[in-house]
Amino acid sequence: MTDAKPKVLYFNHAGPDLYALIRDKLADEFELLTLTVGDEGERMALLAETDAVIVGGHKLERHHVDHARRLRFVQHQGVGYHDTVPVEALRNRQIALAIAPGGAAIGVADHAILLMLATCKRLPYLDSELRQGRWRSNDLRMESRQLTGMTVGIIGLGRIGKAVAQRLTAFETTTLYHDILEMPADIEARLRVERTDFADLIARSDLITLHVPLTEDTHHMVNTDVLSAMIPGAILINCARGPVVEEAALLAALKRGHLGGAGLDVFEVEPPAQPTPFADFHNVVLTPHMAPGTREGMAAKMVDVCANIDRFFRGQALVDAVRLADD
Repeated sequence: MTDAKPKVLYFNHAGPDLYALIRDKLADEFELLTLTVGDEGERMALLAETDAVIVGGHKLERHHVDHARRLRFVQHQGVGYHDTVPVEALRNRQIALAIAPGGAAIGVADHAILLMLATCKRLPYLDSELRQGRWRSNDLRMESRQLTGMTVGIIGLGRIGKAVAQRLTAFETTTLYHDILEMPADIEARLRVERTDFADLIARSDLITLHVPLTEDTHHMVNTDVLSAMIPGAILINCARGPVVEEAALLAALKRGHLGGAGLDVFEVEPPAQPTPFADFHNVVLTPHMAPGTREGMAAKMVDVCANIDRFFRGQALVDAVRLADD
């Protein structure tokens, strides 16, 4: 390292507790830059003096990279860099990129199960009604569902998909999965999952949960045709990326009563326009892209993130580096 401390910018606007956590995990040889108000002007000012950036939910755009003339390393705090990092701009400047898959799978898998149960039981609606003095004890008994015994389809059986499948074993679901890779037989047996093609999973599943990255192939993967092919009354859960689902088509399917509900942690535009049209449905559960955001998960993630930053500036091999030349 040089005598001057490399400056690391945390690109998300967060609170003092998270900033303190990152500072605690970051080696003393670095200076952490953080956002106070989180607007574009502040980001651009800090980027001008930044050597490395930690990217999360707030998108790093091409013009950010062009402005950050000292930037040498981008560390994504998760795995979904495809829609949050300008890969070509990094490649052109030969700026290194790495991801941090640790710390996310547990939080997202727990959240996916939470959305399944909350959507099945209409939890936010019942909670809101009771807080306003309306007792709905018997109103939804023929609408409420139980997860146990359902056929659940997992689209994307990576780290998070596997963690979801593991949790579903406790609910004795029939669990299908669709993935570009076929899992080894011992993993399928342990997770009690059956591989099938996309169309069959859509046609057979009472509940479908999405766990894929956003790419050209997955953009609007769930569209009008797919939603129409789902079992009447089926439930859709999205903890992946918003544009994997065509929101206009999802709204239309909900309006005509074809779906039994949806649990959404992600949206095509974030934050979504207010009021979001999904708020009109008592069978839709909404959370603000916070599935991986647990205290324990962030602590584990920042250990990996900060260790990689240290490796980069010491000239050591990165863990979970992204090979930009192959993208």
